Amino acid sequence: MGDGRAHAPLPGAWKAAIVAAVAVAIALRLYWFSIYDILHADELMQYLEQGNRLATGHGVVPWESRFGLRNQLIPQLLAGPLALGHWLAPGTLAAVRMTRLFFAALTLLALPAAWRIGELTGRIHAFVAMFAVAVWWESVLYSDLLLSESFAAALLLCAAALMLDPATGRRGLVLAGLLMGLGVLVRLQFGAFALVLAAGALGSDRKRWVALLIGSAIAAAIGAASDLAAGLTPFSWVWTNVAMNIGEGRASRFGTAGPVAYLALLREHLWPIMALVFVSALLAGTRYRPLFYAALVNIAVHSAIAHKEYRFIWLSVLSLLVLAAIGTARLPGWLAERRGKPLTPAGVALGTAVLLAAWTGASAWSAHATGGIPFARVGGTMPRLANRAVADPRVCGIGIAFDNKAHLVPALLARPVPILLGPQSDRPEKPRQPQPTDFTAGANALILLSAPPGHPEYRKRACGDFLNARLCLYVRSGGCAPAPERTYQRMLEKNDL
Repeated sequence: MGDGRAHAPLPGAWKAAIVAAVAVAIALRLYWFSIYDILHADELMQYLEQGNRLATGHGVVPWESRFGLRNQLIPQLLAGPLALGHWLAPGTLAAVRMTRLFFAALTLLALPAAWRIGELTGRIHAFVAMFAVAVWWESVLYSDLLLSESFAAALLLCAAALMLDPATGRRGLVLAGLLMGLGVLVRLQFGAFALVLAAGALGSDRKRWVALLIGSAIAAAIGAASDLAAGLTPFSWVWTNVAMNIGEGRASRFGTAGPVAYLALLREHLWPIMALVFVSALLAGTRYRPLFYAALVNIAVHSAIAHKEYRFIWLSVLSLLVLAAIGTARLPGWLAERRGKPLTPAGVALGTAVLLAAWTGASAWSAHATGGIPFARVGGTMPRLANRAVADPRVCGIGIAFDNKAHLVPALLARPVPILLGPQSDRPEKPRQPQPTDFTAGANALILLSAPPGHPEYRKRACGDFLNARLCLYVRSGGCAPAPERTYQRMLEKNDL
């Protein structure tokens, strides 16, 4: 289904189709947009809270930041829209809303990247690839989640689009090197992906390598400047990350899985089209092999790491989906050749429509099989109840269970109010236990599964579904006593978090 030379001027019909696909992508992302719901604790603790701390000068500092385990590129990037939002609408959550929309816009870079990768074969291939990225439910899910994996995936896919194109000139390759370098800085574990991609795409072409390395050097300079601004020795976080997460096994505290765990996850998320995705990705053509091999190597590298999460291989999944979309776009032309009859314009239009419907259906089925976005995004009840509490000017402290801390950070409060962490787990299967005196005295608003025993002065104000339970806001009259040992920061330090 070839349809014209790559990079030729686009007719009006093609422009309209692209605008429509982008509009669908934006509409889906806005429909599922939430400033509260999260998938991983990193979104709030490592990125939103740290960006807000840079913007406002106060906030919680987790162990990764205390030990200098990560670079601060994403928090520094988010500090701008956070500061602007606080300036434009103080006392509201406009800053958080603006920041998540800004991040979602950055992840949309995957759309033009998919187009350009597909355009190496033809415009229909480009359109199907871009459409697949636009509608795939996980692409929508990860769009506004403040995660290094989703941002790095968009950056590295853009770099791949430039590197795979033999017509990319020196400036384009410098840009590719810059994007690739930033992607690796944002997510160090994607370094193997970048290396395999570059080696396969550039081969032994010295001039192309020089241009790519110039761009990478610019990225390294940006990374060094970022580290210095954060008070770190440039790139010291790389060694600290490896030493603490792998050497000391800190990452393993959050769970481990066997070497084939990612295959099981891929089967679950791509059911029932996992084999079809891999075969179609191969059918995309030999020019795309560097990207295909990079995706596989990335999965293999992460399979060797004990701590596993599906987001760690999102870059591979996204790359395979793009390649599979290109591969499926070749099928109508291949079938026409087998019949010995070229495709008519009507046949091309019909074949494309079928492919778009097939990718939409595959995304919907995958979402259904895994629970989709509503199942993946959790925890929004906690910040909703917390902001209901701070809307009352008499509330001077909020207390939550320690185990639920991932769902609420100071950056998510419209009004600065101390957050205290209780010592016990708050789980429905556990019997109610008395809360410590300093916890109940230090917060006149508690967000717990049940009213604190022995404290009838707390009145239920509101409730909401939370994970597999029901979370409620309890408020009492009166003020808040100092509780230095229950503050968010102190409790993190006491628990080495």
